[in-house]
Amino acid sequence: MKTHARLGLLSTFTVALALTACGPERPQTPSDRDKPPPLETPPTASASASAPPPAPTASGDKGKGMKALEAGDLATAKSAFEAAAKANPKDAEVVYYLGLVAEKSGDKAGAERSYRDALKMKPDLDAAATNLGALLVEAGKLEDAIAVLKGALARRPDAPELHLNMAIALGQKGDQAAATKEFDEAIRLQPKDALYLLTYAQFLGQWKQGDAAIAKLKTAAGLAGQDVGVLASVGFELKNVGAFGDCVTVLDKAIGLKDAAELRTYRALCKLGNKDKAGSLADLQTAVQKEPGYGPAHFYLGGRYAEAGKWAEVVQEYETYLKLEPKGPLAKQAEERIKLAKTKMKK
Repeated sequence: MKTHARLGLLSTFTVALALTACGPERPQTPSDRDKPPPLETPPTASASASAPPPAPTASGDKGKGMKALEAGDLATAKSAFEAAAKANPKDAEVVYYLGLVAEKSGDKAGAERSYRDALKMKPDLDAAATNLGALLVEAGKLEDAIAVLKGALARRPDAPELHLNMAIALGQKGDQAAATKEFDEAIRLQPKDALYLLTYAQFLGQWKQGDAAIAKLKTAAGLAGQDVGVLASVGFELKNVGAFGDCVTVLDKAIGLKDAAELRTYRALCKLGNKDKAGSLADLQTAVQKEPGYGPAHFYLGGRYAEAGKWAEVVQEYETYLKLEPKGPLAKQAEERIKLAKTKMKK
């Protein structure tokens, strides 16, 4: 039986998509981080992982709740687990699952309470410690997260998900040396997981260790198989550390599996960094043709037209972006560039 322990992975979509005013986009650096719109099914800040099963089988309301949870039916799962908890209030696993349902439903405070209660009943319930640690990291409660994870690791030093979440907590705290040690141990224990390597690479990029980050990202790409979300994320991180050629190669594979406007838009930026302006323009034009409702493609296509001095097209693309995303993260820049383009048209 899986306990659905999750990893407190960083968001893998941490790419900066900045342009100079009405001009060409500039190559990105690791410090140029922002959050672009995600893919339809990206890897999220949580990832399923199997912790040692607390019991070989589950039946009755508990089993019903687990089946509903697997099917994504949170309402039924909650009802079933509540019934199971009423029948056996000391069942730590049921309390843990109530926490998981609460978290998936957006009730972070309720999830935290349930995870803590489950650990009080059963201190060696690793899934509860893993999830609680991830939840606390996401809430910025780093010292609390470290304390929870440290206690869990004392009982289970061979649990890779605990080491990974500890590494993230320490990394966010700013303890690079300790975080590196935890990342290395997590990957030693789980060497074939692309998300582990991807998360480590994100920190390496922030720590200005570009070569090490690239090495981890290339390995992650090889392990990603046909997972488009992971491939896309690897490509984005390669762009962040300036490995534009490798970024294009990885996104080529992703687009071969799923030809989406998001992927073409980000590959266009990688091609631009690789000095392939024609390829960048072609990707953006294809992106808006395939999915006219995808705003960022119009925004960046406006930048390409600005470089060519096609001011009418610039205005059209930025205005389209504003219609699609009037309150989007690039709206202010689009408005400014429309004004500048119209000024250019009058000359």
